[in-house]
Amino acid sequence: MAVVQIQRSNVAEPWGFRLQGGRDFSMQLQVKKVLPGTPAEGRLHQGDAILAIGNHNAQQLSHMQAHQLIRNAGTTLSLTVAKGQYGGMDRLDNIKPKGPVKFSPWRHQ
Repeated sequence: MAVVQIQRSNVAEPWGFRLQGGRDFSMQLQVKKVLPGTPAEGRLHQGDAILAIGNHNAQQLSHMQAHQLIRNAGTTLSLTVAKGQYGGMDRLDNIKPKGPVKFSPWRHQ
C-alpha cells in the first residue's frame, strides 16, 4: 500500500488516468490506463488498485462518486493505492495457449 500524491498546474489540466470499477460494478476501483505526458505518468500504473481517494474509503464508492472526488480534487490528488494489484498488460506477456491456436486471421484472407 502506498499514498500517491499527484500535482497538476491548474484544475483544467487532466490528471491523465482512466478509472474502472466501483461498488456499482461489483469491482475494485483501479487504474485502467495512464496517459503519457500527464501528471499521473510515473505515479500510477495500469492495474493499481485504488483503496482511498483523499480521506474517502474507495471500497464504498460508486464509479461516479470516485470520478467526482477525483475531478474535484483541485490541483493535488491524494490516492491510497495497492501497486499492481490487478496487473497490467505486462503480466499477460507470459500467458501462452496450452493447445493449438484455433483462430488465425492471417490464414483466412
